[in-house]
Amino acid sequence: MTTAIYARQSINKKDSISIETQIELCKKEIKDDSPIKIYQDKGFSGKNTSRPSFQQMMSDVSRGQINNIVVYRLDRISRSVVDFANIVDILNKHNVGFISANEKFDTSSPAGKAMLYIVMVFAQLERETIAERIKDNYYQRGSEGVWLGGPAPFGYDNIKIPVNGKKIATITENSDIELVKWIYEQYSKDGVSLGEIAKKLVSERDEMWDNIKLSRILHNPAYVKANADIYNYYVSQGCIIKSDVSDFNGENGLNIYGKRDRAMNKYNNIKDHNVTVSFHKGVISPSLWLQCQYKLNKNVQIKNNGKGKHTWLTGLAKCGYCGRALVVRRYKDIKYFNCSGRAIKVCKQEDIQTHYVDEIEKIVSDKIKDFTEKFSKCKLKSVKQQNETEINDIKKQLIKTDTEIKNIIDNLATANEVMMKYANIKITELDKRKNELLNKLNELNVKKEYRPNIPDISNWNIRDPKFKNQVAASFIDKVLVYNDKVEIVWKY
Repeated sequence: MTTAIYARQSINKKDSISIETQIELCKKEIKDDSPIKIYQDKGFSGKNTSRPSFQQMMSDVSRGQINNIVVYRLDRISRSVVDFANIVDILNKHNVGFISANEKFDTSSPAGKAMLYIVMVFAQLERETIAERIKDNYYQRGSEGVWLGGPAPFGYDNIKIPVNGKKIATITENSDIELVKWIYEQYSKDGVSLGEIAKKLVSERDEMWDNIKLSRILHNPAYVKANADIYNYYVSQGCIIKSDVSDFNGENGLNIYGKRDRAMNKYNNIKDHNVTVSFHKGVISPSLWLQCQYKLNKNVQIKNNGKGKHTWLTGLAKCGYCGRALVVRRYKDIKYFNCSGRAIKVCKQEDIQTHYVDEIEKIVSDKIKDFTEKFSKCKLKSVKQQNETEINDIKKQLIKTDTEIKNIIDNLATANEVMMKYANIKITELDKRKNELLNKLNELNVKKEYRPNIPDISNWNIRDPKFKNQVAASFIDKVLVYNDKVEIVWKY
């Protein structure tokens, strides 16, 4: 095996040690008669490892041709502690010893190994410090409304604009923004699915469109003209709002950022993500954007509730006793509903009668026909009035909840350890309740301005399950099935 001597000199100065002197000093540290191979880089800085002879030496290490490396000083290898630690990792992997003549650093001795561990500790500290600094800078720029890089959303281009004497990154509309508006308008319509929009775009524009691409556009808060309703929506989702509520002026779009699972869509789980009002202008009204969010959320719930091919009531049918989804079971050619809560021992109702799918579908079908007939004749004003009453009740509950939280906080100054424990639990409960109320308030604000189209259900009995599910989901929040009755909770 070969012992490698590595020497480096940035600039040939009279007061600096020459490469030749470094090599001679290194030779004195070699105690055996193993062959010596010399690697030298003249005129190269130690700020990084992009040096030809050094790279050749490390390549020889990887091929198992070297068993020891000797240098005059540690900084001949690298002036970066992080780089040095990475190099030591490689040497350890290939069982290569390391000796520094000046520092008497020899990994074959206990003292040398101890020195190695110290270097590694400081290297880890440097790594974490750099990462934290980058993260802090990233989040600071985000809180200032700066666009944080990456491709601009569809319909926008990346640009830089002057702000307080500095050029900052943001986005600006391009010609595709009209298509974005069209996508939101289409998806907000009753019975229109992502798949149908994608199919139409593919046929008309000869471009690749799918549900995932459309979903990302519809979820993206960059498009919304963010106002107080949008502020409340993101609070209810558990987000951290970095901008003051006064910045939600109904004109600018938003930027959302935070740590996420790379395997998941950026907008699937936004709890604890940061939301900031950006410099660019939004293009979608708050009511239309929220309407699309609740429709998207409903799609997720339906998708997770079993196999839709067994019944068009998938996602709607719930156990009247525990509220859990009813799933379809089969016995030969007979389909019946089974409470999913019983399997996990959530449902406490002991005697639940067997409900055949056909029978429940018949009951709900009749109620839908009656409802659509009455709904088509009623005035929209009555729907608005009903929502306004509920909205006012929720606002009063919010005021009461905020007051309770404030009272607890005001008393924390004199609280002991036990009181602090229970105060934290109570505040957590109240905060959760507040978020639920805000979410419900946003839903009602959308319903207040929206009335679905009345579909033609004259040939209901021969329509396919997909059509029936879309119609039912547009009017029905849930179908509660009890032993002796079926109760429908309507959306309107």
